[in-house]
Amino acid sequence: MPYKKPCLDPNSPKQHLSQIISEMGTRDIYSSVSFCSRCGSCQQDCPLYRLDPQETNSPRGRNQALRLILEGKLSEKTNRSLFAKMVEDCTLCGKCTRACAGKIPTAEHMLELQRALHIKRLPFSLQTLLQQHAKHPSLFSCLVRTGLLLRRVGAIRILELMQFTRLPAFAWLRRANKLLPKKIHSLNSLFRKAEIPFTPEKPGCIYLPSLEAVYFLPDLALQTVRLLSKRPPLILTQQASGLFAYVYGDLRQSRYAVYQLIKRHAKEKKGTLPFVTDSIDLYNFLKKAPQLFTAWPRLQQKANRFAQKVVFIADFFPKKPAASSKQLPVLLEKSALFNQEGPAVLSSEKFLLTLFKKNLVQCFYTDAEIPAFGYGFTCHNKAEQLGLQTAQVVARSQAKTVVTLSGLSALEANYVLRRFYPAAKAVHIVQAD
Repeated sequence: MPYKKPCLDPNSPKQHLSQIISEMGTRDIYSSVSFCSRCGSCQQDCPLYRLDPQETNSPRGRNQALRLILEGKLSEKTNRSLFAKMVEDCTLCGKCTRACAGKIPTAEHMLELQRALHIKRLPFSLQTLLQQHAKHPSLFSCLVRTGLLLRRVGAIRILELMQFTRLPAFAWLRRANKLLPKKIHSLNSLFRKAEIPFTPEKPGCIYLPSLEAVYFLPDLALQTVRLLSKRPPLILTQQASGLFAYVYGDLRQSRYAVYQLIKRHAKEKKGTLPFVTDSIDLYNFLKKAPQLFTAWPRLQQKANRFAQKVVFIADFFPKKPAASSKQLPVLLEKSALFNQEGPAVLSSEKFLLTLFKKNLVQCFYTDAEIPAFGYGFTCHNKAEQLGLQTAQVVARSQAKTVVTLSGLSALEANYVLRRFYPAAKAVHIVQAD
């Protein structure tokens, strides 16, 4: 009989990746997790392991647990609470992959285990709300704008006084209220005043703004479009990226959303236009689009062509920007999903070095760590501890400006800095000057 490699969830193959594409090649899940040699190089880079140095918190411990599950040596049912904790505690930051000689994608392994155990990280009400962005974008837009209006008139404050936000299902409202800017303009009104069309006659690129840029940081979207003025962008404000479903939901929904993006991109000048995003998280995810379609070779070919056109906004910065007049230390905060290295990070560092010269802090004891993509809504206590460590790094470097590579990281960083180190402020790299 032919040898069959262990499978995590044989009854639901479409809810899992059949193969993972890494820097070291393409492997199935079992081969990928078995490649870990347990050397321990990843441990000191893992923010959770630094907080609580137990083997179950280390990337190699997570990989070995998954391997033992695949080999049938550990029972998912008997040890579900332990596996759930391992999955939920992982920040998906990819620092372990950066430190690993074999570039093992531990974050991807944890997402595969999450899908097999059917773990829902987010509170039910927040999960339901965010799912509407892909299923019913108009309804989602209406709900968000209604929520922002209610927040503006003080409804969230009333709910807090009534202790409604202490209920587990709605505790996220309190955190969201603290994260978001006090005053939020409408993206449509900003673009109307600036006379910027969403659909130019001859687009020179396609711009997929992050969710936070559309609804909570419209100035970020406006400044991004101005950077792209030489290539008037076709702006996709109602198009789901598939990233939320990939991290928190159903892989099939994520695959469908990415397929829609691929089709939309192919319609404009036969797929030759750059596909731009302002979020390093979105960039990392869309660059990995081909691994969603490894079971469908023709679709994977299309995904490969699409991924080659995905670019981070830093690629459109001027090659020789005028030096900034700021004389205060500036720190680049690299928090991202899955990967904290690569062309996008390098081009961002190069731009900031040209802009701020010696004022860019490049030597410090450890990386700042703002947990990416909503981790604070799932593991509040650990996010607070990581936030305190970040504030300590910023204070030690004496930085006054923290530059992030996603709008959500800027929101999270400002929330942390207001509490622990108000002398500094976080901005997205597009807003760094």
